[in-house]
Amino acid sequence: MKSTYLPPAAYLAFAVYVWIDFTHTAPDGLGNLGLLLATFPGAVMGVALTWALGQTGFVLIPSGLGYYTAHAVYFCPAALVTAYLVYVVCSAPGWVWRRVVRARRTRT
Repeated sequence: MKSTYLPPAAYLAFAVYVWIDFTHTAPDGLGNLGLLLATFPGAVMGVALTWALGQTGFVLIPSGLGYYTAHAVYFCPAALVTAYLVYVVCSAPGWVWRRVVRARRTRT
């Protein structure tokens, strides 16, 4: 049971590190790359939405807010969704195993 919670917790610790590193970089655009790589599933969805809507800027990072605020609006939910996806992937083998065991019990 603990093994399903360890990878998402490790990812969230990594996400906190990425955010702290981002706040210490110059706002030149390369810091954005680290945020987007750390939240790869969210970044893929954002690129797809940007392309589908025909926008020139990344649609998941809102404009009109401060630099760090706008990036936090993207990064915090994206990091939480990514941690949840890591949890689902890590707990899927347990779900499958329990289903197989339950199916064997009902057959006998």
